Amino acid sequence: MNDTPTLHPTRPESAATDAPTPLFGSDSDSFVQQLRLASQAHRAGRLDEAISSYLRLLAVRPYHAELHNNLGVALRLAGKLEASVAHHRLSLAADPQNPALHSNLGNALRAANRPDEAVKHHFQSIALNRDYAEGFFNLALCLRDLGRLDEAVGCFSRALTLTPDNRRARVELAIALLMRGELASGFAAYEARKRLPETPAPEFAQPAWDGGPIEGKRILLYPEQGLSDVLLFVRFARELKRRGATVIVLCQALLKELLCAVDYVDEVVAEGEGLPEFDLHTSMVSLPHLCGTDFIALAAEPAYLRAPDDSRIKLGTLEQAKLRVGIYWAAMPGQAQDRQRSVPFSRFLPLAGDPELLVFSLQGGVHQKDIQQFGAGGLVHDVGRGIFDFAEAATALSQLDLLISIDAPVAHLAAAMGMKTWVLLPSAADWRWQLGGDSAPWYRSTRLFRQSVPGDWTSVFAAVRAELHALKSR
Repeated sequence: MNDTPTLHPTRPESAATDAPTPLFGSDSDSFVQQLRLASQAHRAGRLDEAISSYLRLLAVRPYHAELHNNLGVALRLAGKLEASVAHHRLSLAADPQNPALHSNLGNALRAANRPDEAVKHHFQSIALNRDYAEGFFNLALCLRDLGRLDEAVGCFSRALTLTPDNRRARVELAIALLMRGELASGFAAYEARKRLPETPAPEFAQPAWDGGPIEGKRILLYPEQGLSDVLLFVRFARELKRRGATVIVLCQALLKELLCAVDYVDEVVAEGEGLPEFDLHTSMVSLPHLCGTDFIALAAEPAYLRAPDDSRIKLGTLEQAKLRVGIYWAAMPGQAQDRQRSVPFSRFLPLAGDPELLVFSLQGGVHQKDIQQFGAGGLVHDVGRGIFDFAEAATALSQLDLLISIDAPVAHLAAAMGMKTWVLLPSAADWRWQLGGDSAPWYRSTRLFRQSVPGDWTSVFAAVRAELHALKSR
């Protein structure tokens, strides 16, 4: 399907067209029935089917606000962002005083990385209805993206005042607090995520750890979110060992061999394997809260991950006079956030052409082809195609001087190894990197390079080149 559906001229529908228009024969209920079926497909996640149905219905009712709105939402979920924005504008043209339609257009603009425009429509939504909780919530998300954290916290709080049981607003408020550097209160509030339906909730017969004494206990740490969080939060196993616990880590299979080399982890089990006996369990993401962490002391801790001794990745004998730089530029295809944090490979070409650098790609998956497509096969050593787990990635990283990476698991791995790591961040960076500044609270060896304008990597790479020049001159 074409990403941009055929659009019709906008005009408000007249009163004469408010009644459902027959679609098939003389059946006046057909439009309503077909709209219902399209909405059911939409809610079930069958987006292609829903989009096709909405377009078919729009051929009969081209100025129907609900149709354009529903189609806009479906297109946004399908990643067809400009088409989504266009249909939301058509929806709003048909019903300009509807606060929900303003808010949905704002959501589409935010997904399209146009937060300034999005904010205007979210403000309009709450101007039309000062008790519109969803409008305050969506406005807060945009304000947070723009770094206007104090305003975002205020809007999240207003949404919670209007809907006290809004767990999602409470979680997003927690993220704003974390971004603002309020780590203790932020992680405490972030515990609300456990009550969201999408948060994994393993069913264990054993009780969850509540932060109490654990001396002599066997505690199971399980992954709740992605690979990055395991790499980041497994460091807290050291504190559990200090308190006298036996630490068992359940992790993704890609991480098992790497984590087996962690001195203060007693057992490692990959997902799908049988679990050993244990007394307590907790999500790794809850460890900062449950441990009552001193985050200043945390930042001063030494590296806690290392390459296994039986290294299988060998970069060979290379020119020692040159700086060996690893690069990683693209997230795997997925959510809009993944697209925003990815960097075009072309941005790295000047580095690959620098005679004082040896450049190694750690990129895996479909983006490996970028190297050949840009004619960089002779300039970039493709290490990524030989890496199949994080133990091998750690081995490759241990032979490099520097990693330049987007926000990705490999960046957390390098930083946790104490390696010099430069992380390239979009303007609306993930909360784990906080807001502003060039350092992270987790890693001593990390330097952060942030977009100053959404979607613009030019200034980021100008700063990278300047820092590389300084590094080569030392």
